[in-house]
Amino acid sequence: MNQTNNNLSIAFITYASSTDTLTKVGAKLDGLNKQRIEHSLWLDVPQKPMVYFTIAYSRDVIFLKYYVSEKYMSAVYQNINEPVYKDSCVEFFIGFENELTYYNLEFNSAGTVLGGYGNNRTSRRFLNRQVLELIRTEKAMKFNTLDQVFEWELIIAIPAAVFQFHHINNLAEMSCRLNFFKCGDDLPVPHYLAWNAIDSLEPDFHRPEYFGKGLFESAGN
Repeated sequence: MNQTNNNLSIAFITYASSTDTLTKVGAKLDGLNKQRIEHSLWLDVPQKPMVYFTIAYSRDVIFLKYYVSEKYMSAVYQNINEPVYKDSCVEFFIGFENELTYYNLEFNSAGTVLGGYGNNRTSRRFLNRQVLELIRTEKAMKFNTLDQVFEWELIIAIPAAVFQFHHINNLAEMSCRLNFFKCGDDLPVPHYLAWNAIDSLEPDFHRPEYFGKGLFESAGN
């Protein structure tokens, strides 16, 4: 597999925390170009999930919206930093500027989050529960009886304070390295999907050398 890095321009959107609900934010994210998490890795999955995401920011908050359609789903884990990757799970990995370290934020379809920080898979630490509690999510789910698949969406608002080993007041014009994933280790048919492909013999999302490149657009005047 040849290494190819996706490039992502992260749009600025206006956001007022006192008046803008996540539903309103989600509507704005719906209007952005969707990115597909399409690279199926390590396992031959006959009916792989269809997964897309959009991403934007507003000064010191990152917004994500995932759009998922899959045959099986699970949301067993309900507590912060439990192994949500065993459920129907979407993941967001990000490292700022050219630093070797990066954050991994993983969410099951119920919005339960696991967060970590480090420079590879083995040397990581959990993010503090108090900062992870700052993340807000809103979920929607239905079963498509015609196609016999679960369809779910997850809107996520991640304040910059969640990135507890950095002091970020404004994301505008910052560069980053990032990747997006979908997995479900304990589902009847497990799968590993990536936005930016990974060349590894064993399942391992923690390969920052395969992260794509991102740039937070200027917020304008």
